[in-house]
Amino acid sequence: MDSATNPGRLPKLEGIDYKQAAIDYPGKLSAEGLHYLRTKPFYNLANKLPKFRDTRGMDPETHREFCDFANLAVAIELPPGARILDVACGSGWLSEYFARLGYDVTGIDISPDLIRISEDRVRGLSYGVDHETALRCRFLVHDVESAPLGETFDALVCYDAMHHFADEQAVSRNLAAMLNVGGLLFILEGTKPPQDSPGEAELIDVMQRFETLESPFEAAYLRQILDQNGFAVVGDYVSVNALIDREALDAEGRIRPHLPAINYLLCKKVAEGKPASSVPDSRAPSLLSAAIELDEPLKQRLRSGAPLGVRLKVSNTGDTLWLGGNYMRRGAVTLGVKILDAEGNLVDEFHGEPALPRAMAPGEKTVAVIERAAPAKPGSYSMKIDLVDQHVCWFEERGSRPLVLPMEVG
Repeated sequence: MDSATNPGRLPKLEGIDYKQAAIDYPGKLSAEGLHYLRTKPFYNLANKLPKFRDTRGMDPETHREFCDFANLAVAIELPPGARILDVACGSGWLSEYFARLGYDVTGIDISPDLIRISEDRVRGLSYGVDHETALRCRFLVHDVESAPLGETFDALVCYDAMHHFADEQAVSRNLAAMLNVGGLLFILEGTKPPQDSPGEAELIDVMQRFETLESPFEAAYLRQILDQNGFAVVGDYVSVNALIDREALDAEGRIRPHLPAINYLLCKKVAEGKPASSVPDSRAPSLLSAAIELDEPLKQRLRSGAPLGVRLKVSNTGDTLWLGGNYMRRGAVTLGVKILDAEGNLVDEFHGEPALPRAMAPGEKTVAVIERAAPAKPGSYSMKIDLVDQHVCWFEERGSRPLVLPMEVG
């Protein structure tokens, strides 16, 4: 093995041109393997890999892949039409999935054969995204280790692919070059198996047979190279997808499922030309500052107790990455509201609903909606809208200016 290999990865085998092997890989496959490339993730369950031959029904790996697709789309949470780059797209299965959800997808791979298979896959679809929307999915032969594409995207997806690249530093730099600050990168990567383990032996066997690089990362090293290229990890997930028998739950409805050693990392580019760790986040904030304005006019005269919906534009005008998402976490930034009567007395206060839809880098903007009932007692009121860090620190306390809206309740 190559002793110069970074200790944060499984060592490479000596004397292999891994880049050429990635180009040649499809030509080394059997007829069954080539057919699988064209239909992946679907395949005949009668032809399972040897390690899954004794499983009934769908094997665990295919089950994980189908669940990953849905989880990935939920995690990136982008609107239809957003531009997604599928890095090392292989035979285009993930590109097809995102294109059929209405995204504008580009898939890149170093192998011309895989790109041809990807193009055949999409060309064979006899329908668009819907009855009036065409599928937007293109494929390009491109070596992302050598250079980025000369364009930017809303999100990059590197699904089970980073371990195939010999120069992970170059790939990370080139990925960063294809995102503006605030852009997303989703990485799925297995974890480097223990030395002399069956997992390591399996990967070495694949490298010997196909000469493709199978060199997963230690979790800490993967985070290190992401940080060096401006990527902050804003979502570190585990996948627990399964149908759980109710009787397997304890009295509190909890279960401890088996968790595979796979990294699901949602990253946000927060810095240009410097490490992401140079940007503080809301767990240990620096300047907490926001610009809040109405996204649509608010009725100033309301019925007593009537539903009140306020649609807002929120901008991060500070120097701190706000952590967000649909679950409460350390450092979560949420909207906060105080309703004051004509004398300035506090009559209602709430925060945490809604949470920010996603993490927000300095300079980013988003839209959020506050839903609440108007005060029950008629009179003149003001609504003060602010942001709150970790349910404790109101941004106004740090010098940020809240949005104050007058209301008349009749």
